[in-house]
Amino acid sequence: MSHTHEFYEIVYVADGFTLHSSAGRVNMLVTGDLFFVRPGEEHSYINAYRTRLYNLIFTADELGSELPALSKLPGLDVMFCGGDAENIGTRLLHVGMNERHSVESALEKIRSERTGRRTGWQSLIRAHLISFLIRYSRMYEKQWEHRSQSSNDYYGYIYKILSYVNDNYARPVTTSELADITGLSPDYMARKFKQALGMSPAEYVRRFRIARAMELLCTTDTPVAEVAQQTGFSDISLFSRVFKQAVGLPPAAYRKNITSE
Repeated sequence: MSHTHEFYEIVYVADGFTLHSSAGRVNMLVTGDLFFVRPGEEHSYINAYRTRLYNLIFTADELGSELPALSKLPGLDVMFCGGDAENIGTRLLHVGMNERHSVESALEKIRSERTGRRTGWQSLIRAHLISFLIRYSRMYEKQWEHRSQSSNDYYGYIYKILSYVNDNYARPVTTSELADITGLSPDYMARKFKQALGMSPAEYVRRFRIARAMELLCTTDTPVAEVAQQTGFSDISLFSRVFKQAVGLPPAAYRKNITSE
């Protein structure tokens, strides 16, 4: 359900995938994605089914006298001072495999203090929050340097692939086709893609289609066979099988289960 709130929210996708709607745009989020939502911004998760998220929420007041200095740091200037925040590309980071454990551990420390509420927990949460914001800024700075310096990394050719899938998922999309738009060989492109996202390009396409199908099943009365066609599955049997593997229920049962809640 679309909603707004009066606090800042940093979201980390620890596992799974979901569609996320913000600023009038719908984007696919996958494991390792890290982004923020500012106070007053309307947003929603579209079928975050079997998706594990960390939601770090806080107000500017909780940062106290540190806020002016934090607001000048890369990425945090967009978070706290505005700028081109309508473009998710200015706020979305993708945490690499080698950094995910430490990011999740940092978030777990905050969660543990919040739950345990032991002596001094509020002060310690504030310290952990400031530390995490600085971590975000450093990752932001590093990743934006890569975006500007190279077209052959995650922020070059992989973004091209993600954008291409978003625009063409309703028709057959092959690995060779995705390689062509990057100028790389299919094997090399697929290997680098999996290193960055933890899945093959073909698996990403399947997940994207399933996420879109989940959206249609929840928000429209479109027959299942038409949902299959609209999301790139020419065979309804294949669609039902792939959908059940990803979601745990056949499409019709998933729709019934969601609409009855």
